[in-house]
Amino acid sequence: MPAKTSAHPPAKSWLKITITASGTISDPIADFICEQTGGVEQIPVSAPGAAQEQIVGYLEHGPLAQEKLGKITEYLAELADLTPGEKKTRVETEIIPDEDWNKAWKERFKPLPITAHLVIKPTWEAYQPGPGEKVIEMDPGMAFGTGHHASTKLALEFIETLFHGTGTPPKTVLDVGTGTGILAMATALFGAQEVLAIDNDPEAVVVAEENILRNGLLPTIKANGIALKEIPHQFDLVIANIIHDTLIELAGSLAAHLAPNGKLIMAGILTGAQTDSIRAAYTVLGLKHQETRYEGEWSALLFART
Repeated sequence: MPAKTSAHPPAKSWLKITITASGTISDPIADFICEQTGGVEQIPVSAPGAAQEQIVGYLEHGPLAQEKLGKITEYLAELADLTPGEKKTRVETEIIPDEDWNKAWKERFKPLPITAHLVIKPTWEAYQPGPGEKVIEMDPGMAFGTGHHASTKLALEFIETLFHGTGTPPKTVLDVGTGTGILAMATALFGAQEVLAIDNDPEAVVVAEENILRNGLLPTIKANGIALKEIPHQFDLVIANIIHDTLIELAGSLAAHLAPNGKLIMAGILTGAQTDSIRAAYTVLGLKHQETRYEGEWSALLFART
């Protein structure tokens, strides 16, 4: 009779994906990798000639990881066809044990001052806020929107200006495409009295709800998957950090949900033609363009209903 052996579950491991790319195309690559992995890190690379970045993401090692790696490879091939003048991207993969993955995240993610009054910190780091600072506690790797990406940062800068640089800060807020809920949480911390955060991705709604609860922002913020067209009332502030084509598609609905003297913040827009397109589309609807801010290849726009 063969001896019995105790079965132990295999140790968890991760597929680390590192993509080295030109700085001019690193942001769209990072967005796509973030969609596949749930978190991404961008690291500047010193190299002769054009600036480069490393985009790093992690997938739990297994069949699904290989499927997603295939999607990433296809995306990079399509991007190369669209940008023939760019230097070829380099993809490297490595399987690492779970304890190394956790260590890597924790070593790299420290409390991050996003604006003059807002700090994002992971759960494992202690942080004592200074005078006037608000803190959002949120771990990386959960969903897009930890404050590290330029589009999120630009939107947060506009939010801070509206709450700290005006005599009548918004009381009611609608955050469209909330993701992790970071923008909605910032408005609540800065003093908004009623915030509705919506997303058509059920997983994003779950993540947003967890973050809102973790930061003690119930019942000020309500997160759900309600469609924009089903919301009957208007808001002092509407925020939409989503892609250009969706912002064009939703232009009429977003404008309609602005209360008199309300403000509209839009981000997730590439500089150049996309910025010009958004400015023209929303001006036609009767909104007044107040400001455009830029960081790298990304822009954010502020409009007002007068």
